[in-house]
Amino acid sequence: MKPFDVMLLIVCSFLIIYCDGSANVHVSDSFIVDDAGRMRIYHGHNFVTKGFPWYPSELLDPINVANLSQWGINFVRLGMMWSGVEPEPQKYNITYLNIMKQIVELLESNQIFVLFDMHQDLLSSRTGSYDGIPAWLYDRFPPPDHPYPWPLKSTTGASWFDLYLTEACSHGFQCLYDNTAGAVESMGNFWRLVATTYKEYSNVLGYEIINEPWAGNYIANPTLLLPGIAGAKNLQPFYEKIAKSIRSVDNDTLIFYEPVTWGVRLNGKYFGSGFTHVPGGDDYRNRSVLSYHYYCIILSLIPVPDNSTIPFFDRVLCDDIEGPAVFRSIEIDLAQLGGSAFLTEFGGCEDSPTCDEQLDWGLDAADEFLQSWAFWGGLLGDVPAIKRLSRVYARAIAGKPLAMQYIASQRVFYLSYYIDPTIKQPTEIYISPIQYPQQSYNITVNRALKWKIDQTNTNIILVEPNEQFVKSKNQAVIGVVEIQPTI
Repeated sequence: MKPFDVMLLIVCSFLIIYCDGSANVHVSDSFIVDDAGRMRIYHGHNFVTKGFPWYPSELLDPINVANLSQWGINFVRLGMMWSGVEPEPQKYNITYLNIMKQIVELLESNQIFVLFDMHQDLLSSRTGSYDGIPAWLYDRFPPPDHPYPWPLKSTTGASWFDLYLTEACSHGFQCLYDNTAGAVESMGNFWRLVATTYKEYSNVLGYEIINEPWAGNYIANPTLLLPGIAGAKNLQPFYEKIAKSIRSVDNDTLIFYEPVTWGVRLNGKYFGSGFTHVPGGDDYRNRSVLSYHYYCIILSLIPVPDNSTIPFFDRVLCDDIEGPAVFRSIEIDLAQLGGSAFLTEFGGCEDSPTCDEQLDWGLDAADEFLQSWAFWGGLLGDVPAIKRLSRVYARAIAGKPLAMQYIASQRVFYLSYYIDPTIKQPTEIYISPIQYPQQSYNITVNRALKWKIDQTNTNIILVEPNEQFVKSKNQAVIGVVEIQPTI
């Protein structure tokens, strides 16, 4: 692969004409809204390659991508790997960028939206992982006071979280946030190039600044273990700088930003996200999305024995306490910060005998809270996962949603929303052919609505206002859709 001098790319970037937001969406009233005014919901999957060649080759296969669309996947969180883009300082890998273009174009042809995710876990190969940030950048940081893996004596048997606690990892994150060795400028250049390269694609939904950011050097400053302190002291100033780099070339596309992973269980100055505004300030509320993940802590720490269901105590902790707390915390954050939110990771349980139970709760909760989601785990070739994730949902709602529910055990779907007669595009509901083979379903709508099958995609039904009925009312009208199986 031939590297390309960064200076030429920077010069070229100034020659590109600014365009509107890539996917032509914005945020309104905490929802992602399209240019027709419809509230959008995304069901997606993560594709992240944590090593050379840094791109998911399976997304170069047209059959795989067509299958994703057939299963109702309209969103991909795509790992845009910094080490793949910039293997040497200020040398960009054009071959990698072009291959990622091919992936974006294939997804675009299947009406699948893309979120570019600068993915990392544990930051570096120097700290027990892969190069989430380029190795050349980590090597420019001053060494920590103690060698890796201090304060651990050994990494044998250590969990993922244990390795974050090593001084070398925490110190590396702090160097990144503090702009040591020009780290922030380097990352800003990376994101500026990514935005310049892909902003004109109609399916680019957003840029996620960094995946699962760590708190920073908690050994030097133990208060950073409080998520609100980490968010306020390290993440928010860091996000401001990176967002400024992105906005210098793309002022419209959504920016996704994430708190520390334990910063979405509670709220407040010390135990919440620590954010006081979206990246770029309040003027960017309509172009900002809070990214968050949900993995039940107790199931992550204490795996359930084989061939078991989730124990009662664990189920109460996950389904009745921790899970609802996450969604409520997000609602409170959005009320304070503005912007929208997106569950960009959940699942990750394919090796667990309780995976179906975990997925069912997460999927049902996302429906209840009208949240978009992206599954983490195997999907292509995983028949049980496909059956769980390919479910009925309204991917575009022409009005203000009230409730959406899909009861997987009964294959019953329900949607209600306030009809907005000024919206000229229909509500779109995806109906899974896996759940309803050969269109084996009945659709019932109330008098305010009418429906038809989309002739360009028979897995979609189009729901429109019954204009005569809606116009006869001098008040807000609620539309109701119910779908039930016939076999």
